[in-house]
Amino acid sequence: MKKVSPLFGQLFAILLSAFLFVGFTPIANAAKGPALNNDRPSTEFSSTGLTSCAENPRFQERANAATTPKDIARFKRYSKASCGQDGLPHLLIGPPIEPFGALLNRGHEGDLLIPGVMFIYIAGIIGWSGREYVRFARSQKNAAEYEIIIDTDLAWKCLKRGAAWPLHANREGKNGELRESDNNVSLNGPR
Repeated sequence: MKKVSPLFGQLFAILLSAFLFVGFTPIANAAKGPALNNDRPSTEFSSTGLTSCAENPRFQERANAATTPKDIARFKRYSKASCGQDGLPHLLIGPPIEPFGALLNRGHEGDLLIPGVMFIYIAGIIGWSGREYVRFARSQKNAAEYEIIIDTDLAWKCLKRGAAWPLHANREGKNGELRESDNNVSLNGPR
């Protein structure tokens, strides 16, 4: 088998990266002609096309068709959202980078902002607590035993400490303890 030179591999990687960056892929356009699914509303989205679900006639049709108490409560809750022409609620995500972008969609923080921040906070608690537990176990002479049989008292202490992970991470980031120094990180491959 003939060996390929490393120069060829590098050239191939550069060309592939260039093609991906420039995007020399054909654009797929729908064929012109009669629209498929004429009975359905347009799927084009425009934020100006959103109205309050309480005022949207298609949403009201759906809400009036609800029969179970669970469905009625759900439609009552969704009536505060913004609906499209299809009568379905849509999420509004304002541009937070633009000046006053967060104020444009005031009242819709519960759509994505609050659940997103809660997810990041809870994931941080889990990660920081696990990090604290492993760091403590590593300092013990029987470290493997701590990982096989979880010490619940220690785990609860780490979990309570993990609730303040943003403060701990900020402090450790300023002190330089959060990241390992470059000298202690091993690299794979030639140096």
